[in-house]
Amino acid sequence: MIELKICKVGNELGVALPPEVIASLEAREGDTVYLVNMLNGSYRLARHDEDYVEKMEIIDGMMHEEDA
Repeated sequence: MIELKICKVGNELGVALPPEVIASLEAREGDTVYLVNMLNGSYRLARHDEDYVEKMEIIDGMMHEEDA
């Protein structure tokens, strides 16, 4: 587990990702990453993956249909 500290970034709050996390995400400055709600009170940080995003949007839509 990697501990992250919340810090002020301009007028907002943020976290600095350690180099090993950036390397694992294969990310670089300017890339988009997603903080995905895992519905169990936890979150997952994921790099941009168009197929994954599309699947999650479909699942999210299906879950909201069940609520209606």
